[in-house]
Amino acid sequence: MVLHRQAVRGALAFTIPVLIAFAFTLHANYYFLAAGPLCGIVGGLAYGRRWGLPIILGTCFGMVGILFALQDTRSALFIDVVWVGLVSGFLFWSIGALAMLVLPAGVRFRGAMAFAVPGAIAGVIFQFLYGPAHFLFDLGSRRWWADFPWEHLVLWLIAGGGIGWRLGMELDGLRQRENATPLRVPRSWAIASVVCASIGMVTGPLYFVRYRLPLGLFNSLSPASAASDWLFGWSVLAAVIGAIALMKKLGGVWATAGIVLALMLLVASYRVEADPWKTQFNTNYAEKLLREHGQPGDPDYGDAIYTGNLILSQTTLDKNDLATARRYLLLAAATPGARSIEQNGLDTSVVRVFLQRAERDAVLDYFNQTRHLWPQGSQLITRWEDIIRSGRIPNFNNRGPLGLN
Repeated sequence: MVLHRQAVRGALAFTIPVLIAFAFTLHANYYFLAAGPLCGIVGGLAYGRRWGLPIILGTCFGMVGILFALQDTRSALFIDVVWVGLVSGFLFWSIGALAMLVLPAGVRFRGAMAFAVPGAIAGVIFQFLYGPAHFLFDLGSRRWWADFPWEHLVLWLIAGGGIGWRLGMELDGLRQRENATPLRVPRSWAIASVVCASIGMVTGPLYFVRYRLPLGLFNSLSPASAASDWLFGWSVLAAVIGAIALMKKLGGVWATAGIVLALMLLVASYRVEADPWKTQFNTNYAEKLLREHGQPGDPDYGDAIYTGNLILSQTTLDKNDLATARRYLLLAAATPGARSIEQNGLDTSVVRVFLQRAERDAVLDYFNQTRHLWPQGSQLITRWEDIIRSGRIPNFNNRGPLGLN
């Protein structure tokens, strides 16, 4: 414990201000924005380096906190979880590289990495909670979650606590020369690359052969796209970690194996979206959804009727079977109600394809039957109908001054 004195002090100094800031957030919104600056200032003072380190950390952490707070659109894509993690890791690495200028030269490179690793992990978990988990667990309907910025609390607890501990370990090791050997397992990065690629390779087939998606990461009317996104996300993560391991010579054989597996996942991710597998997967996914949740009384009945039939409509459109596609579109409109409509409004991705094929009557029937399912969007639907009757195609992405998402 003597050797870890600064590590413990750093972890506590970085996390306690975060808990205090979020305690105030219980009484007023936006107090959580103070978590980053307080975390940096108090954490920087914990190492006794006067005001250089706390000023740098307080300013930079505050900017990072604002960047995360500005995020608005929630994405269910797994690759977005990976991208946010990588970007977050780079941001914290940059902060660490700047902060290390006021620390002893012996800890500068490893000290910067002490910021990057917790920052990357924090970014991944933040985006998972903000995006996929929000849809998977329907967090928006849970008042205890929606009224509090839990994602930001987790972000700063992981980033702050991890940075405080790892940076403290570096300083403790520097002061104890007999324990100054690298703390990192030489092949840990390379092995992590293989593990990430293996997760993608194992979990994908386990779900895809049963026409299911890992974590329920449904993000479009093409479940095959979600399957491709899953494989692509793990391939990028494995490739980046493997490349870092190769550059730092941290287990060449393992790193090479990780990169090779990542390339295999990348190829598989593109093959998943190619026909005939794409059409077969989408069709079987929708039919399985309707079969398992297509009975009245099932809590997911309404969503299954709506989503399943829209997927089948899109699939039959891809095969140029317009008559069957129209039938599935109207079956989707016959749903008694769907949480997805209440939260996000009517799905218009299939509608756009119908209009491009001059199927205006089918679209107007769809809007007429689903208007009551989305009462807050009634004016918007009326505007879309007027535009369609005039022979034009509405811009469904711009939902106008009504402020609808």
